[in-house]
Amino acid sequence: MNGFFGSDGDFMESPVTCVQFNPVNDKYFISGSIDGKVRIWEIPHCQVVDWTDVREIVTAVCYQPDGQGGIVGSMTGNCRFYDASDNHLQLVKQICLQGKKKSPGKRITGFQFSPSDPTKLMVTSADSQVRILDGFDVIFKYRGGCSTPISCH
Repeated sequence: MNGFFGSDGDFMESPVTCVQFNPVNDKYFISGSIDGKVRIWEIPHCQVVDWTDVREIVTAVCYQPDGQGGIVGSMTGNCRFYDASDNHLQLVKQICLQGKKKSPGKRITGFQFSPSDPTKLMVTSADSQVRILDGFDVIFKYRGGCSTPISCH
């Protein structure tokens, strides 16, 4: 990220924790950082075109396959879904995958959309669970080391 400046003109000093190219326009990428900021960068002009502050450490980012939205995961197990049309971030929905017990092991570690069904999203977390979402609903949970789904509520 050497040489990139934030929307306020200041050099971005907070460590970047995750990045992804826009899947339909590689002139843009999304980044998350320790300062809680999610930024959309325009590569040719080396600048931030939009950003939002989620007020917690960002641990994972992912564009939707059509590049028109994105998902942001955090240290506390929150997943935020954004509309990213025209490279502007607008919060659509927030869900918490932390459950009842608050534990640092709930941090979101990654996202992957199904190649055959863009409404299905795989979410990994530091508690060794893989969750499959259909839209905003968890439809399956898998625990590391198990070969069968855990029942979902």
